[in-house]
Amino acid sequence: MEYKDIVVHLGIDNRSAARLDAAIELAERHDGRVTGVYVLSKRSIPGFIRSEIPPEVLKRLDTEERRFAEEAEDMFAERAARTRVPCEWRLMAGDPVEAVSTNAHYADISIVGQTDPDDGRTVNGLADGVVLGGGGPVLVWPYTGSCHATAATVMVAWNGSREAARALADALPLLQQARRVIVFGVDRDDRTHIPGADVSTHLAHHGVRAEARHTRTSSGIHTGDALLSEIGDCGIGLLVMGGYGHRRLRERLFGGVTRDILREMTVPVLMAH
Repeated sequence: MEYKDIVVHLGIDNRSAARLDAAIELAERHDGRVTGVYVLSKRSIPGFIRSEIPPEVLKRLDTEERRFAEEAEDMFAERAARTRVPCEWRLMAGDPVEAVSTNAHYADISIVGQTDPDDGRTVNGLADGVVLGGGGPVLVWPYTGSCHATAATVMVAWNGSREAARALADALPLLQQARRVIVFGVDRDDRTHIPGADVSTHLAHHGVRAEARHTRTSSGIHTGDALLSEIGDCGIGLLVMGGYGHRRLRERLFGGVTRDILREMTVPVLMAH
C-alpha cells in the first residue's frame, strides 16, 4: 500500500502551510499527488439578524472571505512550484466537514488540523468529523511544534479493537519507513498474554520490527494520559490509533481517549474509524 492520493485541508489558520508541507512530503515519498481543499464557509447568521445588517457589510464579509481564499491559493501555488509532485487546488463552498470528508472518500489519506483553542481561524471539530465520515485514515496535524509526516519513531496504540486494527493497516507505509516502532498495549489485564505481542509478530511479516510495551488502566492512570506520557518518554514522532471506538456522543458526555488525544496531542496522530 502507498499513499498515492493525498487530500489536505487548507485554511487561514497558522498551521495551514505546515499541513501542506506534510502532504507534499508524503507524496514525494510515495510518488503520489496532493489535492488541497479550501472551503468557503457559509456564515451562520440568523435571518432576523441578517435583515438588520446593511448589504454593504455582508458584501464586505464575502469579499474578505474570497481574499483569504486567494491568499491560501497563492501559498499553495508557491509551494507546489517547488516540487515535482502533481498538485491540485480545489475551492469549495459549504460545510468544511462535509467538503473535506467527501474529498477524503477518493483519497488514500487525508490531513486535517487539530483544533487550536487560541486560534479562532481553525475549524472546530473538523478532525472529529473527518475521522468519522472520511472513510479512510486521517492524519491530524498538531497546532504547535515542529513535526514531520515520516517520523523516525512511531507508536501504535493497541487495544485489540476493530478501529485499532484498521489504523494499523492504514499506517503500514509509515511504519515500514520508521526506524523504531513501539506497539503500546492498554487494557489487556491477563497474566498469560503480552499486549501487542501478536501485533508485533504480524508487523514482522510486513518487514516492520516492533517492540511491545504495555500498561493497564487498572494501575490508576487514564489511557489517554498513559499514551501522552509514553509519547514524551520515548520521543515519539507519530501516534497511530483507532478513533471513536464508542459513539462520539458518549465520549462527549463521559470522556474518551479519542477526545483526550485530539485535545492534548503534541505530535501528528494517524486515526482511523
